[in-house]
Amino acid sequence: MQGKNEISMPDGRVADIFNVVKFLYGLSDRDIEILKLLIKSQNALTMEEISSKLNITKSVVNKSILNLEKKNMIIKEKIETSKKGRRAYTYKVDTHYLSKKLLVDIHQLMKDLKVKIAYIVGVEVEKTTSI
Repeated sequence: MQGKNEISMPDGRVADIFNVVKFLYGLSDRDIEILKLLIKSQNALTMEEISSKLNITKSVVNKSILNLEKKNMIIKEKIETSKKGRRAYTYKVDTHYLSKKLLVDIHQLMKDLKVKIAYIVGVEVEKTTSI
């Protein structure tokens, strides 16, 4: 029986959806850990809060945050602080946006796969549209 975060593969194997996302976007285990935390969080979190909740250094958090931002999976928002100097930010996930992004990206991947597979096996793309 598959859990709520699992999907069944055509050959019967079961995969965690986050492992699929990790593979599709080239994310690290740490990136996924931070993404999960931000998805579950009710509020946007600072880098310090993420670091504290996951018991990892801010430099490690920063590396993953930059990667997740680059892949448009999280939102960075500037916050006002009483301290002078460096700007402060919070990070969050817009779950509706992320859902749509994943679905659009997977749809595009499927279209690309269909064309590549048709080319490799030597059939016309139009004949594969019913698959």
